Amino acid sequence: MHAFHSLAYLDVEKSGSTYVSHFLRDFLDDDEVAFRKHVELEDRPPSGRVHVISVRDPLDTYLSLYSYGCQGKGGLSGTVREAGLGHLYDGTAEGFDRWLDIVLDPAYAPALNPRSYLRSGVAPHTGLLSFRVARLSSPRPLRWIRRATSPEDFVARYRRNSVVDVVLRNESLTEDLEALVLREDLAWRPSRQAALEALRAQRRLNTSRRLDDAGGFEVPADARRRVAARERLLTEVFGYEDGHRSSTSEPIHARSSA
Repeated sequence: MHAFHSLAYLDVEKSGSTYVSHFLRDFLDDDEVAFRKHVELEDRPPSGRVHVISVRDPLDTYLSLYSYGCQGKGGLSGTVREAGLGHLYDGTAEGFDRWLDIVLDPAYAPALNPRSYLRSGVAPHTGLLSFRVARLSSPRPLRWIRRATSPEDFVARYRRNSVVDVVLRNESLTEDLEALVLREDLAWRPSRQAALEALRAQRRLNTSRRLDDAGGFEVPADARRRVAARERLLTEVFGYEDGHRSSTSEPIHARSSA
């Protein structure tokens, strides 16, 4: 969480979080009060603060996580390797297909990161990426996450408990940040116009290339269906049913390597 008096940014992994935090630190006209990457909200968030979260298409995220893991990077790669499954990071479409089976299977929750995914007991009802969003979206998230009894119940409990006011989509990050800057209840330095001009001049920073950006790597035809079946929070609440694939070659927005 990256918190200021007027705004708290809920920095979901691999959603452009590094860029968003840098932008807020540079342009939000407010004092920073807390910054701990990918950490949950306080038990009692202050009233009147705007809560902003960033999200990303789940299949796109899994491809990025796999690519990152093939470089030996990332917390998820570390726990998967510790579980003796490092051979899946071979950089091939077949390796990704087998890896995706593992990370989507509730039985392999002990091999995934963060560890709270296993401890919460919610793995039978939701995928890892939806859990990552849910745990940052409300105070004391495990209190309600542990009570979920089905995928439908998990989504319903999220809707009741989430404190999110603004959603930044990785696929339209520049445009969504522009809308945030235009809010009347937030102040920007040296001016609102300067913040907008910085966004419009933005070109991809901290971009991580993915294996499927090169030829010869074909994403399995049924991958989106398999992911959507497990990541219902992202598909139903955030509208990722049909996918929002964005090319890493186009100067639209930044991606985090977190």
